[in-house]
Order: sequence, then C-alpha cells, then structure tokens
Amino acid sequence: MQTPSYGYRAAHWRLSGYYVAFFSVYAITIPLWPRWLEGQLPLEFVGVVLGGAYWGKLLFVPATSWIADRIGRRRPLLVALALILLGGVLLLPLFDHWIFYALIWGIAGAALSSGVPLSDGLTMRASQLLGIEFGKTRKWGSISFIVATLLVGFCVDRFGLDAIYVALVVTSCQLVGAAFWVPGLQTRPNKAGVPFFKPLVLPNFPLFVLTVSLLMSSHAALYGFSAIHWKALGYSNTTITLLWVLGVVAEICMFNLSGRLIGRFGAMPMISLAALGGVVRWTLLAWGTSLPVLGLAQLLHAFTFALLYMALIGYMTKRVPPDISASAQGLYDSLSMGIFFGFLTMLAGYLFGIDPAYSFLLMTGCSVIGFGLSLVLLVRVRRFEREQSPVSAPS
Repeated sequence: MQTPSYGYRAAHWRLSGYYVAFFSVYAITIPLWPRWLEGQLPLEFVGVVLGGAYWGKLLFVPATSWIADRIGRRRPLLVALALILLGGVLLLPLFDHWIFYALIWGIAGAALSSGVPLSDGLTMRASQLLGIEFGKTRKWGSISFIVATLLVGFCVDRFGLDAIYVALVVTSCQLVGAAFWVPGLQTRPNKAGVPFFKPLVLPNFPLFVLTVSLLMSSHAALYGFSAIHWKALGYSNTTITLLWVLGVVAEICMFNLSGRLIGRFGAMPMISLAALGGVVRWTLLAWGTSLPVLGLAQLLHAFTFALLYMALIGYMTKRVPPDISASAQGLYDSLSMGIFFGFLTMLAGYLFGIDPAYSFLLMTGCSVIGFGLSLVLLVRVRRFEREQSPVSAPS
C-alpha cells in the first residue's frame, strides 16, 4: 500500500487543474468541433470522422488501462496521451481528404478521451487515500467547460470557424502541462497476465457496465449533431453556446448534490432515474424547436450525465478493488465511449441526414432499453448483497 506524499489540498488542486485543462479541450471538441469539421468536409463524412475517435479508443483504452494496472501509475500515460492529441491536431491542416481526417482524428480524439478513465481512476484513488470528494474535484472541469465554451463561441462569432482550430491547439498545449502536474499516486502493480478483463468476474459487473455504457452512449446524437441542428433551426452561435452552458450548469449543481443522493438511496436507483431522464430529454430534442423546450432538455443533463456518472463512480468505488480499478474504468469506457458511442455516432449521422428527429429518437430508444436493464441490475445487486450480509448499505 502506498503512503501518500500529497496532502488533501495539494492533490485536490492538482487534479482539479487537470480537469480544468481537459474540459477546456472538451469544450471545443464536443459542441464546436463538428462545426469546424463541417467547414472542411462534406456533412456525410463528419459522423465518420467523429466516430473514428470512438473506434480508436478500442485500442487506446485497453492498452493504457492494462499498462496503468501493470505499473500502478497513471501520470506517464496521461502525459503521453496529451502529447498524441497535440501532435494530431497540428497535423490536420496538412491534409484535405476525409480519410486522412478520420485516421488522424481517430488517433488524436481517441488519445484525448482515453484520458477520462485514467484521470477518474486517479481521482478515485485519491478519494480512497486522502478523502477527496470526486464530485467537488470534477466540478472544476465543468466550470472550465462553461468558460471555454463561452469564450470560444464568442471568438467564433467574431473571427469565424478558424477560431475553433486555434483554440484547440492552445488548450491541447495546456493539457500537456496539466498532465505533468497531476499527483503521482500509485496502486499496487497488478502482475496478472491480463488484468484488463479481470473486473468481468466481479458479481454483476458485466450487466452493470453494459447498462451504464448504453445510457452514457445515448449522448451520441447530442455531441455529434446538436450544434448543427440548432444552427439549422436558426439559432446563433451565442445561443447554441448558451444552451450548452445551461446543460453544464445543471451538471455542476448535480455534482454537488449527487453524493447525498447516492448516499441516501444508493447508486442503482440513481441509474434508473438517469435513464428516465434520457427518455424525456432525447424525445424533447427530437421534436422540440422552441428555445424553452431546448433549454428544458439541456437542464436534464443533470440526470442523463452527471447523476449517471456519479452513480457509476459510486458503484466502482464500493465494489471494484483498487488494483484493477483502471481496468474496470477502461472496460466501461471502451464499451460506452468506444464501441457504443462510435456505432451510435455513425448511425445517428446517417439518420440525421434523413431527418434530425430520427437521430434523437434513436437515443430515446437506447434510454428505454437502459432503463429496463437498470431495473434488472437493481434487483440482482440487492439480492446478491442481501445474500452476502443481512444488513447492507444502499446499493
């Protein structure tokens, strides 16, 4: 067991600094990057390029998660991933064919998003060793998302779409620096031959990871095509930016509340509640065109993302051993933000070309299925824990 060389405050702010840098990049790649790609490529290839990053994670996440559990360290991997992102972004202007964009962004985008399971695993470790509250550390990333989205959205209105690319270069450089600064906390190295798949033997973990992955990947149409859809409805870049900000404000509020909700009711019921939020949200986005309806849908980000993600963290912190935590995070991320997200982004892009409503109704269907799976998971987890102990904490 490692003796922490960092105090609570130092570890909290170093991790918060990484989240600030990381989500400054995400503030560009999620709401704005599709619009920049639309200016470089035919619309039918935008979904392919975006989906390439999610498919690329099928290589990056298992590899980095395996290495992290084998060596017991995450900081060197976060640095390497940030450097790959920066290199890919710098290469893009040298090419003009969608195939090269798909290959380059497939690598760079995969490197970016592969930092999520590693950094979250590091924060989970800090919570175990130092008592850091995950939500209060992670919320600084959401705050930076708001600031960066507003700033870059203003620059786009003033200077055009090229401001998106310039901002991505700048924030990628910041991410490299922040990755060097994260705490060097360690776990006991796992010398097992293939630790990446070990979490699958944990009770109910396969069903859990399938459920939360399907629900999280239901954001595919939102991330890939909402900005394009809202622009086509006649909304300005500023309004589109504010819609994204509204969702992130709701996310921050839920991060502050979720710890008490999960402590009171358990993680499993919160997953079901997040699924119901998705059914309502994606249906509203499919048919809604007025600003109040779109705003209400964005407020539901508190449930579809923040509450779901904190329930995920709560489940893993309680039920996954530290020496395979990176692998557990990696399995979830590979399925959610890799296989499911990649497939749904491409399918949503195809449906979007037919009718934008179809792409969001596809996400509604995912949430309905996810809700059913969450109820099965709730029953199975509670039955298992009753069998293990007559008195147990909320699930």
